[in-house]
Amino acid sequence: MRLFKRRSDVPEVSAPVAAEAAPVLPDPPADTHVGRRVADQRDYLLSLVHPLPAFGMYLLDAWGTAVCEEIIADGNLPAADLAVASGYAVRVDDLQGLDELGSAKLRVRDDAAAFKVGSAVQVRAGQPLPSGADAVIPLDDAALDGSTLSVTHPVRSGDHVRWAGSEVRAGMPIIRSGERLDARRSALLALAGIDRVLARPHPRVVVLSVVGDDPARADIESPLLAAAFKADGAQVWRVSNASGTDRELRDTISDQLIRADLVVVCGDLSDEAQLPRVVASMGLVDMADVACQPGGRMGFAIVGEDEIPLLMLPNEAVEAYCDYQLFARPLLRKLMGAPVITRPMVDYLAGGELRGREGIVSLRLGAVREEQGEKVVVPLGKPDHPRLSDLVSADALIVLDETGPVISLGERVGCWLLND
Repeated sequence: MRLFKRRSDVPEVSAPVAAEAAPVLPDPPADTHVGRRVADQRDYLLSLVHPLPAFGMYLLDAWGTAVCEEIIADGNLPAADLAVASGYAVRVDDLQGLDELGSAKLRVRDDAAAFKVGSAVQVRAGQPLPSGADAVIPLDDAALDGSTLSVTHPVRSGDHVRWAGSEVRAGMPIIRSGERLDARRSALLALAGIDRVLARPHPRVVVLSVVGDDPARADIESPLLAAAFKADGAQVWRVSNASGTDRELRDTISDQLIRADLVVVCGDLSDEAQLPRVVASMGLVDMADVACQPGGRMGFAIVGEDEIPLLMLPNEAVEAYCDYQLFARPLLRKLMGAPVITRPMVDYLAGGELRGREGIVSLRLGAVREEQGEKVVVPLGKPDHPRLSDLVSADALIVLDETGPVISLGERVGCWLLND
């Protein structure tokens, strides 16, 4: 029997707690000798963002967004036969044989009993047809004398009538998931009595520009990109001339995260520049040289407690705009839940010789003209030094792929149309 408690000869050793691994971005795509391939970089960035969650929105608030549900018609639309014009509802059988040289007389009734032979009932546009009526005679095409209606023009069944189910039949979709809600689809939904849909909100985008210490340098990138985002359906806030110490720049970016689904910052992206250094202190960062021209250098980060995606683009207007089309716009489309991420390509005749570079996607500014019934895209500016004035004049981006094609005058070339 032990009278005293003694310490064990072997000290107790608590089990080590495994340290949580620091979060990192997924492995980026491999580099080629001229940088990452454009398609690989775009797919990589798209894999790092997710569509915004959907919720019920009124039709006007959801305008321009992709609907996240399929809405099926419970009944025929319209539910009844409707008069398209104000006039007189009639039975066409009562007017058989009527031509321009003859006339028919019908009795206008007040009891909506148009099914009786030889009668007519006055109706307003949008009003359901009386039972038995199958046509409407507009007010200007008939003469009323007391209760007698004189008809002098031929009338066919269905004239000025919108039949029940002519817009959508019962059980058919009014709108499908992924379709963009526009004014016309809103009208069809309103016809069905639907005033809200399940949709994703317009993404909130904050655009900043880090001008630096040069007071003579104008900020032209943030107005350019902010307008481009707005044209493509985003809610946009612009913060111009973000500058100061590292801490001040970090605070400026952090202040924007509360209202952003995506932050885009233009600035110097060189290895020793302030912007990449500050962003790297805020979250997970990937800097890359991409095989595209104009453009090439870009950065991506996930920052803040809410893990907001942040895109870093060069502080040169044409480069930033080309990177917007290649990378930023697809990210916006992914956030919107849009079914089509990239711009559709169209083939036009080349209005001049074009030379690509092997391994690099080259974007050239172009102006579209019509010549002898064909669309022709004329290259603008110098390939290596595109000017802002050329960008202003352009309505297309000519896309030359990594194969380094040589396109002669009159050959077909792929383009993205800039319809903003």
